[in-house]
Amino acid sequence: MLKSNKGAALAAALFFFFIAALTLTSCNTGKVKVRTSADTQKAAASPDSSNLLVLDKLIRDNPKSPDLFAKRAVIYAEKKNYSQALNDITIALKMDSLTPAYYISQAEYYIFNGETNSAKKGLNLCLKKFPSNTDVLLKLAEIHLYLKEYGQAKLVLKEVIPINDDLAQIYFLQGLIALENSDTLGSIRNFQVAIDKDPEYYAAYIQTGKIFSVQGNELAVQYLKSAIDLQPKMYEAHYLLGLYYQEHSRLEEAHQEYEFISSKIDSTQADPYYNRGYIEMVYKRNFAEAEKWFSKAVYWNPKYADAWYNRGFSYELDGKLSKAKADYQKAMELVPNFPLAIKGLNRIEDGKPLKN
Repeated sequence: MLKSNKGAALAAALFFFFIAALTLTSCNTGKVKVRTSADTQKAAASPDSSNLLVLDKLIRDNPKSPDLFAKRAVIYAEKKNYSQALNDITIALKMDSLTPAYYISQAEYYIFNGETNSAKKGLNLCLKKFPSNTDVLLKLAEIHLYLKEYGQAKLVLKEVIPINDDLAQIYFLQGLIALENSDTLGSIRNFQVAIDKDPEYYAAYIQTGKIFSVQGNELAVQYLKSAIDLQPKMYEAHYLLGLYYQEHSRLEEAHQEYEFISSKIDSTQADPYYNRGYIEMVYKRNFAEAEKWFSKAVYWNPKYADAWYNRGFSYELDGKLSKAKADYQKAMELVPNFPLAIKGLNRIEDGKPLKN
């Protein structure tokens, strides 16, 4: 009668990371940044967003500095003002059309602005000037992959290999292509090559850990812990490790990962609270404690239908029928015809509620 999000969360996490890995390198609003060369990372560096006014003044004083416009573009992108980011990076390119990093940034802003063709066009224009620039080639491959143009992505990556086959990102992207085409072994092999090329490639550890998690393979723990060693306060590594522990009834370890997220990383994330509620309800049959955690989940995400439903189910098993009914109704407001919520309401209205 319960609806668990554990398996679904793993699948969703795979998809989320895939999208996050293919977006911004210079102003990534996701949780993971794809690696680029040191030059590109340097060009993408920007002041804190609170310094926008400072940059405005610097630009007024130095209106012919393309780097200042590029830095301000990053700040606008961080604020999700992609139109203004595009405007600034376009100005930078007009002043300096020989800096590949500007083309890469422009392509990223185009992607976020929904202008994928413009993103590809700009990178191809750059490649006419710098045909062997691996950063630009890799960004173009990323965009093809993002658009599910797998054949074209592979062709671009083939161009990169003769130039520099030691770039870990080549194999990371090949791993993502394999993963998207249901070639699990191929994806693992490529992610492991990426790690061999760059032992600090956080994203490759995460992807490999996710695959092993879905398979129920204990190696998932090794890879996710390696990711945590590299970046101790990144949400997804701790969350996925918690999910793995939860799936394998290692409840205290799961609790520790979720608690670390809520207390040390981001207290506003609803999923760790939801999962703790699920553990208390399903594994421990501690309904009062489950209600507490589900309440935190819906506090931070009021549209979390599963959390409303499962809090209602906890209330029902705890004999709090009016509260259960209210939560089932809320779940149905969010997801019309929610089957489990309908069944719960029918049980209560028929005077046949479930009991602990």
